Amino acid sequence: MENFENTDKKDFITFSKEAIGQIPLDIKFKKLDERAITPSYAHDGDVGMDMTAIDVEYDREHDLYIYHTGLAFESPKHYGQFLFARSSNRKTDAYLCNSVGIADSAIYRGEILFCYKNRESIHSFANMQAMNMFMGLIGTDKHSLTEIKQYVQEIKEDIYKRAENLEFAPYKVGDRIGQMVFMPYPNVNLIHVEELTETERGEGGFGSTGN
Repeated sequence: MENFENTDKKDFITFSKEAIGQIPLDIKFKKLDERAITPSYAHDGDVGMDMTAIDVEYDREHDLYIYHTGLAFESPKHYGQFLFARSSNRKTDAYLCNSVGIADSAIYRGEILFCYKNRESIHSFANMQAMNMFMGLIGTDKHSLTEIKQYVQEIKEDIYKRAENLEFAPYKVGDRIGQMVFMPYPNVNLIHVEELTETERGEGGFGSTGN
């Protein structure tokens, strides 16, 4: 209890009521860009608040789209900020790169970003199109090998240009790109032991309880 009071400066009853939703949890946020949209619940009773993109760019090196929210947050200690894809993400071919983002907003003051990758890699798509071009031209007398290599490179660069122009982006600026959830978390003290208590399942791993 002493550690809790020193880090949070809250009484336990207040913390508990916030955690179970009896009283609102106050979270501070800052707009880093005038275009930033204040997150909101779409419906009363929703778990996550929708986050909106104000900017997006294609990261060619890592083959992903980086979405900017223009927002930074400050949460009390013992509350974590978790970032999820929205359920409508199933309509796209993309996934959130880290599956669930964890923003340590008790100490992190930077912008909240969402990074999405397409399941069909743009790198692979560019290479495939370039290979098709190469196979279609190689062995003909119309083009030299140097010309063919130039055409292949132009094909790849055109695809990357289309990616930078957001042709393959799962979301556009102004779209709701994800949702954030604040949840309480404990301070964990790991205790090394020689043996763990016995259970019915024991060391049974994947599939040990049936399909």
